[in-house]
Amino acid sequence: VFLGDSITFDGDWEATFSDLGARNRGIGWDTTADVLERLDESLDGPPATVVLMIGTNDLIINVPHAQTVRNVAHILDHIDEVAPDTRIIVQSVLPRTDRYHPLVAPLNEALSRICDERGLEFIDHTERFSGSDGLLNPALHDDGLHPNGEGHRVLVDALQPLLHRT
Repeated sequence: VFLGDSITFDGDWEATFSDLGARNRGIGWDTTADVLERLDESLDGPPATVVLMIGTNDLIINVPHAQTVRNVAHILDHIDEVAPDTRIIVQSVLPRTDRYHPLVAPLNEALSRICDERGLEFIDHTERFSGSDGLLNPALHDDGLHPNGEGHRVLVDALQPLLHRT
């Protein structure tokens, strides 16, 4: 199950990972609170793996950093509670090109820490998505936030070895 906001929604995960029975449960404008609220419906039975990317919309609507981190922790705890055998992969929030960009690194550090504490896999996309100025690489997006086709190929290339690892 690919779970997240519009960045997840825009991915062609079901076709790309059809051999794994992938399901796209991304919804545009979702926040961490939205994912938490619809989590049971999104899981729809215990999936083998959950790939989570969430948090960028929390920045836009000024959710306090600590609340975003708590919400992600609750999401991870709930998945572990209802589907203890489910593998969880958390992806970093992507760099941005707007005024919210400075908030991304501290959030990703907190997400990485949460994953370390729980022994979960964390994929930090910062380097692969950053341009020379540290902002989102212009070749990988069309609007300052959402990956374009090439950006989604970068995501797939990062996920492929993890998802096909036995």
